[in-house]
Amino acid sequence: MKNFKRQKGVAVIIVALSMVAIGGMAQLTIEGGRMIQERDRLADATEAATLAVAIANRSDQKVSDELARKYLENYLPSIEIGDVKVTRTEGKEEIDGNQLYYVQYEVGADVGFERQMGFIDSSSDSSSYQVGNDAMARTYMLPSDLDLVFVADFSGSMDSKWSGSSDSNRNQTKLELLIDQVNIISDDLLSSSATNAGYAHRIGFVPYNLRTQEVIDGNLRCVTELKYKSIEVTTGPSDDRKHHTIAYDSIRWVDWAKKSSSQVEDCADKSSDCGVNMTQREAKAIEKVFSGSSYNFPDPYDSVDIQSTVINWNTTKTSVTPWIHPVSNSNDTKLFSDGMCGDDEKFNTIPLSLQKPEISHMKADGGTALYQGLIRGAQILAEGSFTLTDPEKREKYHERAQMLLILSDGQENPFTETFPALVKNGLCSSIRSHFVSHDSPLYIGVIGIDFKASEATGFADCADEIIDVTKSQDLLDKIQELIQKGAATNGVSRLYDKNL
Repeated sequence: MKNFKRQKGVAVIIVALSMVAIGGMAQLTIEGGRMIQERDRLADATEAATLAVAIANRSDQKVSDELARKYLENYLPSIEIGDVKVTRTEGKEEIDGNQLYYVQYEVGADVGFERQMGFIDSSSDSSSYQVGNDAMARTYMLPSDLDLVFVADFSGSMDSKWSGSSDSNRNQTKLELLIDQVNIISDDLLSSSATNAGYAHRIGFVPYNLRTQEVIDGNLRCVTELKYKSIEVTTGPSDDRKHHTIAYDSIRWVDWAKKSSSQVEDCADKSSDCGVNMTQREAKAIEKVFSGSSYNFPDPYDSVDIQSTVINWNTTKTSVTPWIHPVSNSNDTKLFSDGMCGDDEKFNTIPLSLQKPEISHMKADGGTALYQGLIRGAQILAEGSFTLTDPEKREKYHERAQMLLILSDGQENPFTETFPALVKNGLCSSIRSHFVSHDSPLYIGVIGIDFKASEATGFADCADEIIDVTKSQDLLDKIQELIQKGAATNGVSRLYDKNL
């Protein structure tokens, strides 16, 4: 009897301990099952977010991060979303005998799930546990019809040879190399083999120094695409001063450019010394414009209306205000310092065409103002829909890939503040928004010709990709690499198991 009672006491203890074990097993089963379920939910959510990011295929890291987070938040409502990381890489893969570029995205995420029971890990102060998951997807870039505009630096530095005596093309200037490579690429893109493959590529060419040059009324003009601030001046004797507000665009620069600096100074000093079609207040306004720099150039930073230029970038000034664009020769640009569209700089804008651009005769000189070339290049792209005469092709215009390829060998000179200010105030994003109806976003690529464009102010905030070319023999390959990316539109997006 005693043994029975003693055994009965032991049995109670065993049963009690078993209940703890059974309770732990129950929680482990329930909580573990829930953890697997939550992990599966997170895996589904991460895959959906990854595929969405891959389809969107945006080079802006912030946009991709925000899109991935929104997908996770919508897929997992009322769940604590921790770190979300989107990693973007590019590569090439051979598919069906074709080398296709792809953009690969990986989305990693950590989320916190509430604990339902407290038996397991009761020592932990946390009422939730973290679950992590990541997924990978690729978007393959399929070739399409391409509208390509070269925006090419034709400043005086392009007449110098590539730095480094060991360079294989050291006997050629950078301009000569550039013209050679553009001709090779144009022949390739516009060849009969490309046409037979069903591609109708078009090429435009916008050379620039301090301005671009266009044919207006039969004359080659020195053209600006900027908007300017009004100019405040005073005239008259000290006891009878008169204040005037002169609109920059109201000044007939095409006539004033023919005058000498001394004629402008004499007119500004004494109205009686002003000749035909010259007024003292306009002479004073011109002097004030030139006072913004140490050069007689009409586009100093202080005179530029940055915001208005951004808003009106797609208004081609050649037709709106033709009188502000001087004729491009030494006699008609006498007022300006050397390097401002004189006899030595002979180049001109070439609109989009199925024909190879004739650029071999073009010469370079003067300063550097990328913003003039960028704005004009974007205008040429925007005009592309109107140059398609075939109604069916115009209807499918939005299917064409759009690309601006900037080729530059140096920083802005002499007005270093204008381009960064325009970019900061939204010039590039405003240009991009114009092409938002296209199947793929506008692609802006930059090639630094013997120049670290990646370190230059403004470039990084404008371009999709920047390649610094340090060896001249690499120039052609790098230009072709960017064009292959720019000519591709988003194709098939696929999820991949990154563990395979």
